[in-house]
Parts: sequence; C-alpha cells; structure tokens
Amino acid sequence: MKRSLLILLILLFASTASACGETTTSATTQTTATTTLTTLQSTEPATTTEAPSIMDVVIGLANPYNVALFMNEDPAHFVNVNFELPSADEGIVEWRRASAPGVIETVPCVRKTTAIGTKTVYTFAGTIGPLNAGETYEYRVGNSAGTSMDLWRTYVAPVDPETSFSFAVFADPQENDQLGYMAFAHAAMSVRAISETTWAFGLFVGDVVNDHEIRNQWNWFLRYASCFAVEIPIAATIGNHEHGALSGERVMQMEYDAFMNLPSNGPTYQAFDELDGDDRPENVDRGKTYSFDYGSAHFVAIDTELFCDGTTACADYDETNAGLLVDWLEADLASSEAAWTIIFLHRGPYSLSYDSASVRNLLVPVFEAYGVDLVLSGHDHQYSRSVYQAGSAVVFHRSDDYPLGTVSLLGSGDGLNFNEYASSIGTTYLAGNSAGTKFYGDSSQSGLFMQYEFRLDQPVIPVVTVTPDAIVVVSYYLAKTSPVDIVPAGVGVLERFRITHGD
Repeated sequence: MKRSLLILLILLFASTASACGETTTSATTQTTATTTLTTLQSTEPATTTEAPSIMDVVIGLANPYNVALFMNEDPAHFVNVNFELPSADEGIVEWRRASAPGVIETVPCVRKTTAIGTKTVYTFAGTIGPLNAGETYEYRVGNSAGTSMDLWRTYVAPVDPETSFSFAVFADPQENDQLGYMAFAHAAMSVRAISETTWAFGLFVGDVVNDHEIRNQWNWFLRYASCFAVEIPIAATIGNHEHGALSGERVMQMEYDAFMNLPSNGPTYQAFDELDGDDRPENVDRGKTYSFDYGSAHFVAIDTELFCDGTTACADYDETNAGLLVDWLEADLASSEAAWTIIFLHRGPYSLSYDSASVRNLLVPVFEAYGVDLVLSGHDHQYSRSVYQAGSAVVFHRSDDYPLGTVSLLGSGDGLNFNEYASSIGTTYLAGNSAGTKFYGDSSQSGLFMQYEFRLDQPVIPVVTVTPDAIVVVSYYLAKTSPVDIVPAGVGVLERFRITHGD
C-alpha cells in the first residue's frame, strides 16, 4: 500500500514534467537526458548532478504497444521486433532508412495469442532487414489497417563490431510493482550514462518478471525497459520465475514466448515424457537456447530450466532431452571460429546462493572442453566472480583493492593477477546481483567457493566490452539508502577485470 501511494505521489509531483511523457520514448530524448551524471573514476559512489532529469524521463516513459527490439541470429543484417495490439488484427512493422523516409518497407508479422489470467493477449513478431552497417533506420509497429499505429522509433545497425562493442548485463530485475521497475529503469539509465560506452545490446540472464502469470508485470517491464529496448536490442534467456511448473496450460503457452522474439536456432527435442506430469511441448525451448555471433564473440543462451523439475532445488531433469541440449551445445561450440565464447544462462554453475549441481555437472565439462571464456548468470541476487578449471578454483596471488565485498585469492605474492589474466587459465563465472530491488544478502548460501563476493543490497550492472584481444568487464553498483529507492545516491565501480588471450 505504501509503495502504491509513493508511486502516485511521484507521478503527481512530476505531472508538469511528464506532460510530454507520452512522446519522450524516442532515442534522442532519452540519450540527452542520461548525459547528466558525472563519470566516476574510483570505487567510491559519485553524486549524481542532475538526477531529476533522469527521473523525469523515467516518469515519462510510455510504451503502449509493448514494443521491444530483440537479437536476431544474424545481428549484422537483421533485428527482431516484438509488440502487442489490442485485438487479433494483422500486425505489421513499417521501416525505412532515415536518409530516405519516403521509401517504406512493410513486414507482415506472426501473431501469438496467449492467455494471461482472464485476458487474451495478442502479440506479434517481425524482423527488420537486411540492414547496412552503421546506417540509421526508423520503424514503427501497428495493424495493417493503420488504425492502431505506434510512433516512429530509431535503430542504428551495428558498425564494425569486430573492432569493439559493449553490452550491459541485467540480472533478475523481477518486481512485484511499478515502483520497482521505475528503479530498474533509473539504474539502467544511470549506468548507461556514466559508463560512457555505446551499448550494442542489453543482455538479460532471466527473471525479468517475478510472476509470469501477472499481466501488469510484463507491461511494467516493457514500459520501463523501453528506456533503451526500443532502440537497442535485447538478448535474453529464461529464468525460473518465467517458467513455472512442468505441467498445465502455462507451460504449453508461455507468456515469455508472447513477449520475446529471440533466435530459434537451438536444439530439437524428443517428447517430454520422462518426468511424471510433464506437459512441455517439443518446441518449449524455442527462443530460450540459441546462439549468435556478434563481432569477435560467439554467444550462447542456455535454458537451464531444462535441467530442472520446476522447483528451486532443480533436482530432477529429463535426462534424454538434457542430453540433446548438451549434444547441440557441443556441436555449436565446435563449429564456432570466433575469438571469444560467452555463455549466458539463469542458474549459474558456480555462484553464492544456489548450488545448481545438474547445471554444473552437465555443462561445465563442455565449457572447459571448448574453451568458453566467460559465463554470465543470474538467479542468486548476490554478485560474485570466480575462475574455475577442472572442478577447482584457480589460485590467484594479487588483485586490485576492493573496498566493497570480499576477495579470497587462495595464494599470495606477485603471481597471477585477479584483475587481468589469460583465458587459458580457466573459465570465468560471473553471477550478477539484482538489477532491481530484490536481494538475498547473507540469507542464502550455496557453499561454493567464489574468489570475489558482494552481498550488499545494491543493484549491480556489469558493462562488458569485447575486442579481438580482450574482454573487459566494469561492474557498476548503485549506492542506495534503501533497495526500493528509485534515485540512487551515486554510481560507483564495484570491480574491473580484463581477460586476454595467451598462456
């Protein structure tokens, strides 16, 4: 009740500022508003100089058609679009080159009909392209009759990502109310400004909603993710809060599938009949386990719910189909010629809160056999980083100073540096703290050893930059008096580390 009242007061207080809010979701307006933070050079939080300007944009965010861009399996030439219409119309995407606005391409879309609670939701999936590198495009969604049309939005095709590109990692922004998603948007915009990098995409490692059966949570997520997701594509994989149990209509018709439009080049399964009451269809994993190349990196999204029985313990899994996923993963990694391999999934093999033993036992040998460089996960609501090889934590001898969190290197002296090391020593596992307001602190323990852990109730958003020679990660934390504060006291650098090639 108090949070609802606070939302109302915020909206009333900013009513004059948000008079133009219905039209401020364009890329130009948002980018301008996010450039008002001071860049931070240390691990101490920097005070935001004009935070209300970001707050004005957060309040004014509007996304009535639940539009978002999504990663295509060929991101150099195509980008996916997903949106919602109020009825079962024929959905379309119109797109054009910004330099030639009179020439409009029209793309018919696939309609997805999904029951959420007592409502029927009509969402639509389309693809824009082929695109020219670095060119600016405009697009809008709507129905073929033209009676329901969104505003024109902007997308810039990738420019030579082989040289360098960056992306942000969002773990578990799951919220129960609008206030939490407003805090998530403010955090994303603050880090986007202070990181002084251009994001190629936003990468979600599961649990974008807290309860997949509640329609408002999807609406709030897409409304506040539109602070970047209408101009920068989303790459995502599913979490346990979007999946639910293995039986019933929900698993046969997922809300996740309705609101996402991700690559479908993943594994093909047999019937899901090994577990009692398993109603999953054979295409349940479409758009959840997949891969794509971006610049010098090969990315693989893995649906770790496939190894689970729908419970937190993740104890049981369909061994036949889990084996098919592993077989597909081995073939996918074997065929890649990229300089780097980055895996993202929800349940991490090594992390602080949960011991996902089936994920670790099935996937880690494959990661090590094919030289996976970086594994990004969520689920824990605690930030951690470790480097493992052959089931053992790598012994580091020195590191940067860490004013926040705990570093346990195992060794001492001037040997291996925890903040700069070669990928050949092992695979790096990074579990993200929540990008929203839900934290576990010290309340949840996996018993697994992690070289670095950060358990404070502060959102953390890592920004990863990939070049042919290195992967550089800068993880930003947002200093808050209370986890539910929308405006942070400042933004600081939690840690920096660099992975290189070589021995």
